[in-house]
Amino acid sequence: MTSHRERLLWIVATAAFLLAAAGDRMPLLRGPAPYPPEWQWPLRDVPASGPLWPALTVAAVLVGLLALSARMAGEGGRRILLWGATVAGIAFPLGLAALEPDGALPTLFGRVAYRTATSYYTVALAPEAADPVEFLRRHDELLPTFRKGAKHAATHPPGPVLVYRGLLALCDHAPGLTRAVLRVAGLPETNPRRPRPEYATAARAAGVLGGLLILVACVLTAWPVAALAADLGCGPLPSARIGALWVLLPGPVLMLPQFDQALALPVALSAAALARAVRAGRGSGTGWAAASGVAGGVALGLSYGAPAFLALGGLAVLAAAWARGVPPRAALAFGTCAAVFALPALAGHHPIASAIEALRIHREFFTLPRAYALWLLFDPLDLAVFLGLPVALSLVWATARAARRLAARARPTAEEAFRLAAMAALAALLLSGQTRGEVGRIWIPVMPVLLVAALARPAEERPGAADALLLAVLLVPIDLVLALVWRFF
Repeated sequence: MTSHRERLLWIVATAAFLLAAAGDRMPLLRGPAPYPPEWQWPLRDVPASGPLWPALTVAAVLVGLLALSARMAGEGGRRILLWGATVAGIAFPLGLAALEPDGALPTLFGRVAYRTATSYYTVALAPEAADPVEFLRRHDELLPTFRKGAKHAATHPPGPVLVYRGLLALCDHAPGLTRAVLRVAGLPETNPRRPRPEYATAARAAGVLGGLLILVACVLTAWPVAALAADLGCGPLPSARIGALWVLLPGPVLMLPQFDQALALPVALSAAALARAVRAGRGSGTGWAAASGVAGGVALGLSYGAPAFLALGGLAVLAAAWARGVPPRAALAFGTCAAVFALPALAGHHPIASAIEALRIHREFFTLPRAYALWLLFDPLDLAVFLGLPVALSLVWATARAARRLAARARPTAEEAFRLAAMAALAALLLSGQTRGEVGRIWIPVMPVLLVAALARPAEERPGAADALLLAVLLVPIDLVLALVWRFF
């Protein structure tokens, strides 16, 4: 397939998807069945009544940045593009949230406080988390008590709950910050209709700050995405274009404020640091390997699914090192990651017992009730939708091309080895059947690696400005249509 034909495929597939999704002409795009026990993204039950112009304005800025990248050069151009994408990438999801009747930041707070959709904030305000050290010590015992009222908190490490608990402590000790946050958010300091503790002044500000923190972490993932592409051999601008496209992928844009978005940052940092360690000399390589482990340890503190996500990125990086004939430096990264994960044990936490109990609850509620074979079909479809259909098509085509070369006994390039290993790990994750539904949200942490695998073309200095511009022009309407038609909270 020539580049021209590939672009045509992007356009035709995106147009077909938009036509099907806009009128819900193909409900199976949303999933096979509503929850419980299976999964299906619901349609909006309240029409979007907020202004569309903020999201359109920010999207136009992002598209314009990618168009202007054709006139940029070198490291300076790379920094301009990534910083511009970072600022606009923070504004774009808020612009989409502004479509809701309550406005952007009140909607953000409402989603944070929505027990069914997240529940970390709810548990953070509960008496069980009043003493963070005691919460760590009893975490494995508390998990079964969260099974019915806080399912997300019941299936995750203590990290997300403690993040909100820390923000609550900050707001408690900084009343000026609390008032400023609520004033900017347009939220009253008290809500007489809901006098419960979770609606107290400091707690409301902590909820807003938590949602914004997740957004910033998600958008900053653009930087390790660009670094990972650069370590594969992409030039400064092609790698920056890949990083800039991260802030337009539907999954990272639409799921605010889910910790899966924040988890993408340490997972991508771990892969990027490991890639840098492989290419660096003995001295600095050791430091980068340790940094990779620290990032991985942070990821493990946020999700018990992180080992699979870290493995996908790590295997892709090590495969690229093998293709170059460079000895990998993975042992230090693995050891550091394990040490950071075990660090809370110093406060009495039982990380292995908590992991076993949380995974048991997850299996009871979300794995066993759902049909294995059904999700072998629908998980890839959901991933393609939220990775962005044109990006997913590029990933499949590039993987097929690399596989053909490998079958012809041609030694893979680093880029091809990276791609093949990432896709093999993704296939193993799919076949394991541990995730059945919602992969558009749950697999956001692997999307940075998949984005690089899909678009990095070092030998051709791609993606060029034209490719990146077209992808952005196609991704924006996907984001807008999904935000206007589907419901994620």
